[in-house]
Amino acid sequence: MAEMEKLTTSAFGRLLKLGALAGKVGFSLVGEKALGLFLSEDSKEMRMAKSWAKNAEKIAETLGKLKGGAMKIGQMLSIQEAVLPKELSYVLKTLQNNAPTVSHEVMFETLDEDIPHWRTLIQSIEEKAMAAASIGQVHKATLLDGRVVAIKIQYPKINEAIFSDLKNLRRLFELILESVMSENLDHVFAEIEARLSEEIDYTKELERIEEFRAFYKDKPQFVIPQIVRELSSRRVLTTELIEGLSIEDARKRDTHLKDSWGRLLFQSFVGQLLVFRKVQTDPNPANYSFLEDGRLALFDFGSIKELPEWLHAGYMQTLEVCRKGDFFRLPEIAASMKVLLKSGESVPLRHVEVFRNAMAPIFVEKPYRFTSETDPIKKIITFNRENLDELRQITFPGDILFIDRAIAGLVANLTALNAEADWAHELNSVFEN
Repeated sequence: MAEMEKLTTSAFGRLLKLGALAGKVGFSLVGEKALGLFLSEDSKEMRMAKSWAKNAEKIAETLGKLKGGAMKIGQMLSIQEAVLPKELSYVLKTLQNNAPTVSHEVMFETLDEDIPHWRTLIQSIEEKAMAAASIGQVHKATLLDGRVVAIKIQYPKINEAIFSDLKNLRRLFELILESVMSENLDHVFAEIEARLSEEIDYTKELERIEEFRAFYKDKPQFVIPQIVRELSSRRVLTTELIEGLSIEDARKRDTHLKDSWGRLLFQSFVGQLLVFRKVQTDPNPANYSFLEDGRLALFDFGSIKELPEWLHAGYMQTLEVCRKGDFFRLPEIAASMKVLLKSGESVPLRHVEVFRNAMAPIFVEKPYRFTSETDPIKKIITFNRENLDELRQITFPGDILFIDRAIAGLVANLTALNAEADWAHELNSVFEN
């Protein structure tokens, strides 16, 4: 990961960078569309693809350096593959894993301000960050008693910059998605703001860790790190360091282990969604560690979506009708989950049935292996790209946005592992345990 000496934290400085970015992207797209009036369809498509490739690099670089709400928006955009140019979707995904880090001198200033005596609590701390995210970055340290810990430190003044970012990014968001999600932008931004409001308060995440540790206390196959309270504050969160395999290394292990990890990823998500009703909404593979004994470690509890009753009921009803084969009820259930046409009418069956068809392996009581060739999310993306005009007519609540993100991430992780299981059995086991 590259390292930055300085993070732009002033509202004006961030406004300039985001405004300049929106201006460049907007000017580029307008120019290409104007030129396209004089080109054949093939030439027009090729030029737009090249233009998006250039714009994508600018967008990803700027959002990655700004961190905060800017980077979070980029990460959120990266999962909207159905409505994004392929070039942009591909580049934005790099924000999950390749964000530049901030120099340790800058980060340790936050430690000095929040926990002035922190140096008396540790033997050593690594200056190079282990990982970088949108709100903070993680440094490895060793406590006086020998425990090895991960210290997550919030970027300086990022809490002040986040909400101005959201306002400034709306124009860029509209440029990228054009009219595809125009009816849903208010819902989208409200939900992103709600999740970010929680993420910038590490004391809230500390509470979440305790809640999830309690939920998983009788499930030893899941590991959640313990908190080090004396080295935690609103902008600093310290937990024991659990080191395992990244998903890239996990993919190289034998089939038995990969299937075991895949089952746990699936059980974890379904249990959170349908039983606990609190879901980790960031599906970044870096938020998991795959242990050699087949267990799964879970990290990052900053972005948690609590399901309101009506939404949880909708998912439970969806599960019931898919089990029974009563697919004609899907539009009615979608309406109860506030997924409707702009006119207020129910969404046509084929638009909701595509999700059921894509996820059918989960309801078939026989082994199914996730592969890149059979990736169900790709089927949904292909359908949506072929039906964009109709897709524009659909409105949805912001509550679903982060759940969809988690589902897409789950499928991507299962596909990366080529995991196989009797998923219907695994689904049932969540309610039995």
